[in-house]
Amino acid sequence: MEQLVDRPEEMSQWLRCLFPDIQPAMYEQDGCWIAFMMTRETEHNPPFAWMARAFDAVYQNGGLPELQHRMFQTHGSFSCSGDYSKDEAIQVLITETCAMAWCMKAFGMDTLPTPHKQIDRQKEYGNWIVSKIEKFDFGIHVIRLKPVRTLQEIWQQVIDAVEQTKLTKPEGISSTYLYLDIWHDGPGYAYGVGYNIDVTQPIIDALAMYAGESGLRYILTRPFQWGNPITEWL
Repeated sequence: MEQLVDRPEEMSQWLRCLFPDIQPAMYEQDGCWIAFMMTRETEHNPPFAWMARAFDAVYQNGGLPELQHRMFQTHGSFSCSGDYSKDEAIQVLITETCAMAWCMKAFGMDTLPTPHKQIDRQKEYGNWIVSKIEKFDFGIHVIRLKPVRTLQEIWQQVIDAVEQTKLTKPEGISSTYLYLDIWHDGPGYAYGVGYNIDVTQPIIDALAMYAGESGLRYILTRPFQWGNPITEWL
């Protein structure tokens, strides 16, 4: 990817830059999540500003060409026409990008962490990013919670995420973090999990209980909102 003359400000502009062969379209016109997100603007969807800032953080640290390459590997460079598995995978990768931006801000880093392990579809593992710089020696397990119907199912996802983090931890790192991002509910996101305290609090409680018992540090965010976590224990 060439150096950008005018750096995008909107999440939709970044996606158009990263996916030049996908045209903006509503769900009923195309079905591709990326095409739909290209029609969204921060004015009506303030949380998407954090996604734009994550892309910008990666760009400023020279990681955009590699990110675009991985996006093409994950989703393809063209519209998926509503292939849920591809749309889900690209959201996991964008969540990983947000986690990179989070750790750079939280730790004051000026070097991007490195993708270590990508998701294992059969075992439902998340993506790992690691840094082995002397002062920044850590691994972050990035998991995107999946849409479910009951609080019990959300609770179980948190338990599984903690266990998966312990089981898949990369060797040779001193600090381990679990980065949990709540799923994106589309146009009705503001009424979904993460925005309703009655539903969100049990997730916070489960994370504090199971991650705390394991001595595992954690970050919980609303969809892509890495800059203002719901809760974190560092």
